[in-house]
Amino acid sequence: MIHPGQTATRTALRSFWRPCGWGLVVALGLLGGGLPVQAALCPAQLAERLDAELSQAPLDSAQVGMVVQTQGASSPQRRTLYAKQPNALFTPASNVKVLTSAAALHRLGPSYRLRTSVYGSVNPGGLATVRVVGRGDPTFGANQMTALASQLRRAGVTQINRLVLDDSYFPGWATNPTWEWEDAQFYFAVPVNGLIFNKNAVPVQVTPGQVGQPLMLTGLEALPVPWPLVNHSRTVASGAQVTPVSLQRNGHSLNLYLTGQMPADAAPGTYTLGVLNPADQFAAALQSALVSQNIPTAQVDVAQIPSPSLGPELAAVESPTLAELLVPTNRDSDNLYAEVLLKTLGVAGATVPPADASRVGAEAVKTALTDLGVNAEPLRLADGSGLSRHNLVSPNAVADTLQAMAIHPQAAVFRNSLAVAGESGTLRHRLVGTPLAGRVQGKSGALTGNVALAGYVQPPNYDPLVVSVVINHSNQHARVLRAKIDEWLLLMAQLSSDC
Repeated sequence: MIHPGQTATRTALRSFWRPCGWGLVVALGLLGGGLPVQAALCPAQLAERLDAELSQAPLDSAQVGMVVQTQGASSPQRRTLYAKQPNALFTPASNVKVLTSAAALHRLGPSYRLRTSVYGSVNPGGLATVRVVGRGDPTFGANQMTALASQLRRAGVTQINRLVLDDSYFPGWATNPTWEWEDAQFYFAVPVNGLIFNKNAVPVQVTPGQVGQPLMLTGLEALPVPWPLVNHSRTVASGAQVTPVSLQRNGHSLNLYLTGQMPADAAPGTYTLGVLNPADQFAAALQSALVSQNIPTAQVDVAQIPSPSLGPELAAVESPTLAELLVPTNRDSDNLYAEVLLKTLGVAGATVPPADASRVGAEAVKTALTDLGVNAEPLRLADGSGLSRHNLVSPNAVADTLQAMAIHPQAAVFRNSLAVAGESGTLRHRLVGTPLAGRVQGKSGALTGNVALAGYVQPPNYDPLVVSVVINHSNQHARVLRAKIDEWLLLMAQLSSDC
């Protein structure tokens, strides 16, 4: 994302970038008011240029870690062009997904799928007692629910005496206890359990009413048990100054508090909230699907303890392959997908269910990284998505993971999951119209005060690079920090093999 103040400068600069064979002819100028633009940059000059940038505002008061290496199969083949606090531990934000996805691909393989099963036995009259076992399929929605119900009907089930929703597959906290409460109310920090339906989220719409009247909220009626709404909002006259709309819950009740103001002529606002009791939402959706198949249900229970005896499998739905799941995980930075991968690593192959799937999953990630040649011992992983501020990761660990995955048997799958600058995912609006558009495959990350980017960079006239950058403890808006990282990447684009 380009800072508004840089737009005119960037637009002017783009007209000066012209290909000259594999080189670049660039008019002398300033990039975003910071880095001078040259036709070519010798590798030996890179460190001096970056050091000068990092010593100036707004980064002189922040913590920055960076590793820039040529891509190579082993350490002797790699050249480190720049290293700034490479082994220091930083809050990596969503760059954690690089580690999680690499570990999952290495341990589980690209064809791994998450299976939702229905077990039970059918009496001659079609009466059945069934147990639904969810294994964390983040793609499970209405179509999959219909498929389960129709399979049960084909299996001869005409009525269900007892329907048990087994939500025990991921032991431990469904909502990571290290996440911030403000985050945990919304779609990007939903509970992560075995029985996921519609990404464990519910969209709601806020609409203005008559002047002086409360705003109207719709969508909660889709929940099995709608949350009580405490409405302190107001509709104000067109053009009036307003207080921003806010939807919040506190930790003591299900009450949803709506505050703020909207002008009477304002367009509706849409918010996507995290569901507090996702297994109940799954149960309600399954009952509705069963009714559509003329299968009545007498009793419904949610179980948190696995059953030692499940009986035959009557119906099942599988998720897309892990290779496909990695795309929303990395390219779109989907936290739910990443947390499912982490917890799956924690329970896959376990003979005894762990006490906490996330904690064991984090250890499994570190073990997999060690197997890949990464020094994972100093790292602290609290989740799989990077939403937790308890994560501590070094730029070297991220760079080493990228290096390892570049020569991994599943290298193509891994790289395909990453966003592409100027083209896709979280990088689609970055580096547009520059020499690096389409030449950066990477993973971005952002929390308040913290921004990161890691990936593969192909300068037009130099060897392929592996880059890991993280900025912590900054008082600048994320768009300013992203623009600075993009400036550094464009500086690397000037590298030349001719000097």
